[in-house]
Amino acid sequence: MKPALRLFASGLITGFGGGLASLGGGTLLIPLLTEWIGMSQLEARGTAMAAAFFTAITGAVVYGLHGNVDWRTLLWTGLPALICAPLAARLSAHWPQLMLRRLFGVIVLLGAAALLLKGGPHDGFAAGWPLAWMIAVGILAGTVAGVVGVSGGPVLAPLFVLGLGMAQQLAQGSSLVSRLPAILGGVAEDQREHAVRWRALPWLAAGIVLGTILGGILAIHLPEHVLRTLFAILLVLLGLHELTGRKLHSHTEHRPHGTYP
Repeated sequence: MKPALRLFASGLITGFGGGLASLGGGTLLIPLLTEWIGMSQLEARGTAMAAAFFTAITGAVVYGLHGNVDWRTLLWTGLPALICAPLAARLSAHWPQLMLRRLFGVIVLLGAAALLLKGGPHDGFAAGWPLAWMIAVGILAGTVAGVVGVSGGPVLAPLFVLGLGMAQQLAQGSSLVSRLPAILGGVAEDQREHAVRWRALPWLAAGIVLGTILGGILAIHLPEHVLRTLFAILLVLLGLHELTGRKLHSHTEHRPHGTYP
């Protein structure tokens, strides 16, 4: 398959995951960019962070048109994440990536378990202090975004459900919106490290926009309990993959010629 088609297909898969389950960005795209496209881990992190902007914008429009976005999260979660993401990216630029993957896997599995145990709809435990909870979530999500390169879906949506009692669709739409500031901050820091492959973005963006629209429409029309269970199952699979995955290849040298535009 030609490099451009690989990038488009990677974007399509990423966008569909982002629209359906708020899992796109680094969650799906980083493995595709490293193992299929041939980027280094740092390049994949930076490029995935830039590509996540298209997932977030497109998903926010799809969910927002159906009233499934709490716009307060853009301020109270997004701004703390914006501050934390570039700081975390700078501090973690040379940390062992295998260790980070293991830690991320544990966090994701804990979120999945909490969602599966939640049961039917009820007020979240932080419903009485929502703004403080949103700020705390933003700090955590920004740190995860900067360190691991994941723009927040596996962290934001479960915490919105558990802490604020949001329905799954509302949590996913809000997570797409609230990750935008962290994405911009993370991209700025990754660009400082020359880790964003801008020539790959047009092909990735085309696939992401189409995939996000399709996945978002499907998610909005699924019953809430079905979507929440599906989201939790995907988190379990993701967490197990991160915990059991083999050591990452750096690809920092001798990148295959023509692997991506």
